[in-house]
Amino acid sequence: MDMKVDYRMILKAGRINKKWTQQEVADRVGISRSYYSDIENGRIIPSGKILFAINEVIPIFLPFNDVNTIRKEVRENA
Repeated sequence: MDMKVDYRMILKAGRINKKWTQQEVADRVGISRSYYSDIENGRIIPSGKILFAINEVIPIFLPFNDVNTIRKEVRENA
């Protein structure tokens, strides 16, 4: 399976499941709608920082609590 296709499908499905528009997700993440659209449609690959921000809004990569745990561990080990 193509990871890029899987990523796009999961991201879009998560957004649709919440019944949000691309603009609503973009507003929650703090990015423009066009940038979010480019991510969802596979035209660009976002930075890790943006991926974590998206995951906090639509938990598609890691459950939200896991993200917080990882961030805590990173801060403690810094």
